[in-house]
Amino acid sequence: MPSYTPPPPGSKIIIVGAGAFGLSTAYALSLKNKYEIWVFDRDQVPIPDAASTAATQNMQLMIEGLPIWKQWNEEREARGKTPVFYKTGAVFFSQNNKYTDYSAASMKHIREAGYGHVIEELTGKDIVDRFPHFKGAVENGYDLAYLNKEAGWCDSSEAIKHIYEKCVNNGVQFVLGPSIGCFEKLFQRGNKVLGIQTKDQKIYHSDRVIIATGPWTAGLIDLGNKLTATGQIVVHFKPPASSIFSQVKNQPVWSADPGFYGFPMTSEGKLKIALHSLGYYNQRTSDGKSVPRTQMTHQNDTIPIKALKEFREFLSKFFPQTSTMDIHYSRVCWYSDSQDSNFLVTPHPNLENIIIASGDSGHGMKFLPVVGLKIAQIVEGLDTDYSRAWGWRETNDNSAAFDAMRAGKSVDLKPLQLEDPNNDETRMCTTSDLKAAISKL
Repeated sequence: MPSYTPPPPGSKIIIVGAGAFGLSTAYALSLKNKYEIWVFDRDQVPIPDAASTAATQNMQLMIEGLPIWKQWNEEREARGKTPVFYKTGAVFFSQNNKYTDYSAASMKHIREAGYGHVIEELTGKDIVDRFPHFKGAVENGYDLAYLNKEAGWCDSSEAIKHIYEKCVNNGVQFVLGPSIGCFEKLFQRGNKVLGIQTKDQKIYHSDRVIIATGPWTAGLIDLGNKLTATGQIVVHFKPPASSIFSQVKNQPVWSADPGFYGFPMTSEGKLKIALHSLGYYNQRTSDGKSVPRTQMTHQNDTIPIKALKEFREFLSKFFPQTSTMDIHYSRVCWYSDSQDSNFLVTPHPNLENIIIASGDSGHGMKFLPVVGLKIAQIVEGLDTDYSRAWGWRETNDNSAAFDAMRAGKSVDLKPLQLEDPNNDETRMCTTSDLKAAISKL
């Protein structure tokens, strides 16, 4: 591995990717007021098909981020804008009056970190009294939970726009667009990276390149087996005004085995539910690398039929009210999965002047206010807990260690290929498939 030399003051740093990692890093570096920072992406911010949309370090990082989320809310309130973080609390469900190993370990870690006061344990009766829209879930065995009172959800699109404005105000330069901002390849001599080439064939020189392209990273840069793009499932319902979902106030974020999670009703009347799982591949024929397949390039894509069946089966027990509802919207959202669910933020082992900042593994957006501060330390060559946890590490194809929230986390399982002609379960759902399975009364 080439020895890493931090960029000296006055260096030009190119960041490829204007998602959570890229913008957070650009802002953190801009605060130092000693670099020329350029950010490239193939679309305007917020990028329409970006995802920005387990370790103890991650818990600490969340704790560090909360005051900044609150600060951003105050900044936006002063300008007449909506919040970016909503402290609704988060309910973590277990079944049959016994905490899951994940919930038990989470409460233990939170208490040991000195934050036991944010936890409230809930019986089935407590759950229904506080949040009556979970009545069906409790009756079907999801009868024990804990509430993290400090947790909530972020408006990812508005948060990305907020930090983008901060970058612009600090002098960060942006090159955005499907031709002028679209990364095509590294510009290099031998193993020395000297900049990037964009789709319009223009070369931009720099002293350092940071690749923060989320799930596209593994398809752009040779990283061996370190990162893989996996497609995860998101669905929206639009409950009628008469529905309990439309009537219950102060709804929390929630999570329940196996890997499902959801959000409060939005101001537009949408109920968003997602699945954190092994996901799906979209392997390209040239090299077998999985690359994102999104509605920007496949406008009629929905979700695989297998995923639909899994959602309907789970929701028939957890939210039985949805059995009479059509799925209003659905899509495949993409992770950049590392093999151990830790981020990959590190100098490339075989190329000079390049930093990889990826491997969100489904946990990137919540760290938007602070992850760039830690990435900037790695760019500047500092030895920290994060540089060690997120560094280049040797793994093998059978060493996957997904976080305990994820459905289907056995290392013996592999994601399915989307639209596999030999497996009808992977075909995209039709509009008819997304209709309610049970007739509305």
